[in-house]
Amino acid sequence: MIKLENEFLYVEIEPLGAEISKIIGVQDHINYMWKQDPSLWGHSAPVLFPIVGALKDGQTRINGQTYKMNQHGFSRNSEYAVLSQDKHQVILHLESNDETKCMYPYDFDLTVTYCLNNNTLEAIFEVKNTKEKEIYFQIGGHPAFACPFIEGEDANDYYIEFSQKETVSQKLICPARGGMSRGVLPLLENERHFFIRQAMFNSDAIVIPDFKSESIALKSLSNSKSIVFHMHNFDHVGIWTSKHTGGLLAIEPWVGHTDYVDFNGEFKDKESIVRLEKGQIFKADFIIEINQ
Repeated sequence: MIKLENEFLYVEIEPLGAEISKIIGVQDHINYMWKQDPSLWGHSAPVLFPIVGALKDGQTRINGQTYKMNQHGFSRNSEYAVLSQDKHQVILHLESNDETKCMYPYDFDLTVTYCLNNNTLEAIFEVKNTKEKEIYFQIGGHPAFACPFIEGEDANDYYIEFSQKETVSQKLICPARGGMSRGVLPLLENERHFFIRQAMFNSDAIVIPDFKSESIALKSLSNSKSIVFHMHNFDHVGIWTSKHTGGLLAIEPWVGHTDYVDFNGEFKDKESIVRLEKGQIFKADFIIEINQ
């Protein structure tokens, strides 16, 4: 267990999956992360790599060979090494090995840095290609927050607020066919807000491409607290709560998404795939701002 702390926040991070497990307000003593109830959903904020979502039929082709990988890839079940740590920052590291190469043949070097600064926790993802001619991957975060923040409140009072007015549609996941359909559904029309309603998630996450906003906030009519989630260099955001779980809302910054139901290409042909040549570095980050 890794602990970061300052005068505003206390944070716990698990090396397994480089996962944020707790963000507790020093002032109000509220844990703003999902409680990791293993009988419901045992994660709280796994790092998604080298895929986001699911592969069609659980497999893909890379350079003509077939590889199998579970949803969201192997990072969330991998033990990260701690490269450095102090009271306000930790750098975690994952690199290719014999086990990962059975699922994903590329050599890679992935670091996840968490920085605590005042009332914010920043997560920086950095992928390096040090050996291969080129590598391909997707990457994302999956932080799930307590919703409601305060036990006994009504989650129906909670809403999502974009930092800018948006006119966006959502991509539709088709659980029966195990992938993303080609259909879209209008979500916002020159608006900033929508309320959290369980029925919106009956077909899995709300997947939003082409948004303008730098941040998305989770707020409530019942109190003045908020989580503001800032994102940089991600091309999709998923918003998810399990219809069987309740008590959580995930705001997920992604580069990529689950395969389309009609996708038949190689791994490198996936939508929103990152192509990284030897010597190149890919960076993306998100910041969790807690307003107590």
